Amino acid sequence: MKDDTSGPAELQRVMDRSALGAPAAGRAVRDIFSADEIFQRITATADEEFQRPIRLLFLSGIAAGLSIGLSLVARAALTGATPMDDSGLIGNLLYPIGFLLIVTGRYQLFTENTLTPVTLVLTRIASIPVLLRVWGVVLAANVIGAALVAWVLANTGVLEPAAAEAARGFGEHALSVPGGDLFWKALFAGWVVASMVWLTHAARDATARVLIVFALMYLIPSADLFHCIIGACEVLFLWFQGLTTLGDSARFFGTVVAGNTVGGVLLVGILNFAQTRDARFPDRDCGQLQLTWKEWLFGLASGRPGAPPPDGSPIGNGEPELDPAPSPGDHGLGPVDAKVTLVQYGDYECPTSRKIFLQARRAARRIEGEVRYVFRHFPLSQQHPHAQRAACAAEAAGLQGAFWEMHDELFGHQDRLDDEDLVSYAGALGLDEARFREDLEDDACARRVSEDRRSGIRSGVRRSTNLFINGQRYWGEFDPDRIAAAAWRLRRRPPE
Repeated sequence: MKDDTSGPAELQRVMDRSALGAPAAGRAVRDIFSADEIFQRITATADEEFQRPIRLLFLSGIAAGLSIGLSLVARAALTGATPMDDSGLIGNLLYPIGFLLIVTGRYQLFTENTLTPVTLVLTRIASIPVLLRVWGVVLAANVIGAALVAWVLANTGVLEPAAAEAARGFGEHALSVPGGDLFWKALFAGWVVASMVWLTHAARDATARVLIVFALMYLIPSADLFHCIIGACEVLFLWFQGLTTLGDSARFFGTVVAGNTVGGVLLVGILNFAQTRDARFPDRDCGQLQLTWKEWLFGLASGRPGAPPPDGSPIGNGEPELDPAPSPGDHGLGPVDAKVTLVQYGDYECPTSRKIFLQARRAARRIEGEVRYVFRHFPLSQQHPHAQRAACAAEAAGLQGAFWEMHDELFGHQDRLDDEDLVSYAGALGLDEARFREDLEDDACARRVSEDRRSGIRSGVRRSTNLFINGQRYWGEFDPDRIAAAAWRLRRRPPE
């Protein structure tokens, strides 16, 4: 039977998933998503956040801070206009205004970012420092935006006297709450906001999202909980009027940020993550990068792949993307000064790496003039337990002048990479087995492999599907003719 890859089945597949792989419909019930499917939709949002330039992230955060200030304006105006309502429940009806603008406008709000990027950190695809950088940029931008609104409200006549008095009451009440109680109120608020994010990703239409945002955000002021950015706007309004100190405002803000973060991460991020299973990333192949524990704790890299050129070109915009550039110290085949240099980051246990190596070798034969092929190690040890050891074996063989011979043996026997196998390959190549065993255990080989892997991460490599041509990332199909055609376009540029 012919496999239909372009008819109704393919059309259904495209309709059911976004470009980033997030499901557009539930698998079991079309209009209901499972926990795994909600998680996939959230990680798609997190992908966008991690891939956005810092400048755009900051500007989006400013927009969110300005928008959240409108919640203070609207709530104060309605509260001031309904003095008979001692409970404040009527005025609280307009508290969700800023959140509705942020959710529908896709602005970056810190309390939302306690959930979406965390999903990639929990799966060790993004590192903690990268998460903290995103949080820091968004939080700073939110506060700046909220402060601008507070300054305008404090120094102009935007608010009517009754509304201004109501706004001052919000800030004075916030500062009067004891620190311990404030933290727990903020924790519950973080729980509510993160739950709102989870549920809006579970909804399939805008009307449902609006109702979710309204209901959950109305709960925050009505239950006397505290949100850090609206709270910052309220206390800064007092400070700009000279009614409190900056120190008191900072203490309030720090406590609420801590509570919101704990509520968002622990009570929603981790608990909802625990409901998911191995179906979190159905489109993720075995060559996808998962950060090591050290990279996860201290690195500044996200394991998510970068985006190809928007124009569909198989190569980049002309700027070198390889760090560092090829050098005589690399393992290479061909002259160092060749007009075309192909660089691959590979994993000896990964079938995709082997396929690209074979295709690149065939492409090299079709490129006119001299060509150099460089191989750098990129072991994906979480998926391939023998990859690191195999890379060290290639380095150990290289110390006896047999790197490429061992390279071919490893790719030729991907299903047999135990230590005994590695030693047997060394013996078959005529190497000194005793020296090979000693070098295999030497830290120098492991350091060389780690250096290659780090350079791959710096160069934007996030999976074994990669190739660089004269320093630029190749995004096309891994077909010898297409690789050769891309190299032809770059052949007159000296290797970077």
